[in-house]
Amino acid sequence: MGRESRRIIHELQNLVGKKVEIVLVDGKKYQGTLIGFDHPGFNILLSDAETGEGGTVPRLIVLGKVVAEIRAYEVSLFDPREFAEYLIRQLGLRRDAVKVYDDANVVMVYNSIRVTERGVEGSGTLAAKVNYVFREYMERKRRGEKLK
Repeated sequence: MGRESRRIIHELQNLVGKKVEIVLVDGKKYQGTLIGFDHPGFNILLSDAETGEGGTVPRLIVLGKVVAEIRAYEVSLFDPREFAEYLIRQLGLRRDAVKVYDDANVVMVYNSIRVTERGVEGSGTLAAKVNYVFREYMERKRRGEKLK
């Protein structure tokens, strides 16, 4: 799989749980929450999909071969690579102590503290410090600040 394909899959993974609009090749549109997709077919699974005709479908599977566009209406503020760099700077951690898993959108600290866009999982003093830095990072992202 090429770098471009991995990037597209990564972007789709970041959209899981977010509101999207699917435009089909015939122009029909569905809006809903992306709850899954497969690869390489790019079949899309939406929940609470609005049909554009005033109706809502609890679950909708759209075949990848009929998808023309996927439009994101929500994007994640959390960028795992950016956060890892920010965390290293803020806490003075060794680079080898912080690992980024792009495919899962996860940052691991000392293989025991897991950070995702939903927050920090782990316990202890370091986890509390990581959580503080995470909340600070997310607040700065919400305000649109540049992180250096």
